[in-house]
Amino acid sequence: MKYRLDNLLKIRKLSLKSEYRYYELAEKSPIGIFILNQGRIIYANPDFIKTLKIDYEELTGKKLISLIHREDKNRIKKMLNRSNNSEIKNEEIRVIDARGRIKWLSLNSSQVSFDNKFSVLITAQNITDKKENQNKIKFLNYHDKLTGLYNRNYLEEEIKRLNTIRQLPISVIMGDVNGLKLVNDAFGHQKGNQLLKAIAGVFKNACRAEDIIARWGGDEFVILLPRTSIGDARKVSNRIRKLCAEADKNPIKLSIALGVAQIIDENQSYEEVFKKAEDRMYRNKIAASESASNSIILSLENTLLENSHETKDHAERMNRLVIKFAEELNLSTSQIDNLKLLSRLHDIGKVSIPEKILKKTGKLSDQEYKIVKNHPESGYRIVKSIPELASVAEGVLSHHERWDGGGYPQGLFGEDIPYTARIIAIIDSYDVMTHQRSYKTAMTQQEALAEIERCSGSQFDPYLAKKFIEMIRN
Repeated sequence: MKYRLDNLLKIRKLSLKSEYRYYELAEKSPIGIFILNQGRIIYANPDFIKTLKIDYEELTGKKLISLIHREDKNRIKKMLNRSNNSEIKNEEIRVIDARGRIKWLSLNSSQVSFDNKFSVLITAQNITDKKENQNKIKFLNYHDKLTGLYNRNYLEEEIKRLNTIRQLPISVIMGDVNGLKLVNDAFGHQKGNQLLKAIAGVFKNACRAEDIIARWGGDEFVILLPRTSIGDARKVSNRIRKLCAEADKNPIKLSIALGVAQIIDENQSYEEVFKKAEDRMYRNKIAASESASNSIILSLENTLLENSHETKDHAERMNRLVIKFAEELNLSTSQIDNLKLLSRLHDIGKVSIPEKILKKTGKLSDQEYKIVKNHPESGYRIVKSIPELASVAEGVLSHHERWDGGGYPQGLFGEDIPYTARIIAIIDSYDVMTHQRSYKTAMTQQEALAEIERCSGSQFDPYLAKKFIEMIRN
């Protein structure tokens, strides 16, 4: 402290007796204080030195402008010019500390006589935390927390700002994510959030820096493209579709329905244009729904094959047995179609079960078995969310029910169990018994039929069990 005091007194040519108390106040001040002469720092107190993370000897003699953030340099020049004539209060500027970090300071300045020269005394309060909190609040007010894209509030503000003739034409793209509800039901909301973030990433890659991308809400997104023709907007839409098609499944293939409209007149209603884009988007969604559903089903089936003991061979054998048994039972074409679909999807709920449980070779714990028993309900939610699959939802839910009422998840009894579920229960059990798995050896055909006969009237519908046994033996 003595070294700095001697330096200060040497520069100022002040007497220790008259000025020491003021110096001591500055040294102990909880906010930064520094003095400028001709734009150079000739004194700085410990708090200001601490803020800048710089040695006193290195700081004194330095031009203040060299410490200021590039975007605030003009403002500090104007402030110092004004300080020659008046006091300046609460000017907020950014400085760069010795480690390259940005710090926000609130500056107050006034003229002082220093070494018989007019100098500027500046107090500098560190408001970095306050500014960062303000920026966080501002970010959250105008951004979607999950994807980092702009939110509806920001988009509505931008619509007002862009409503000028020089921004025209403005193209609007509206998008609706396919399969989000299914992913949430099948894999949980964490996977659904991953899907939304992946779609947001596709939008960022497909659009220009000046385009405004916002999450409109739920599974809907909006892109505003200023000074963009409808043809160029369609090119952006095509890029989005292409990037979705090329993306890895997450956990299903990315798919989004898009609609494009255009504002060509500043008097045109935004509501009208948004409605037009939305209508086109929904038409696109309906037209592509069957294709999207098939893609989603295939993604789910592939996930199940990858994560469990289920195999493609098992699915194919099930399909062949279903067709033969359906013919044996004289089922109608629509019943056969439903049965074939159910044979593909009856275990689809297993995609929500952790892989380590599905592939476990030893005995399941009580807790693990409880998790496995949830798969009919998970499967029911999955297929119920796709209109084209709704006809097999009850079969998916009921394929582990027992004829004697001891099954799950509803404990249905006898003919209360859907007919297709009773058929699938027998075919699935037979194929599993007659083929080896990592956790069991295969039975012979006769052993498996004997087991079905033994469980007839308890686990299986006795009539269907009898007909199935006769079909296999013949």
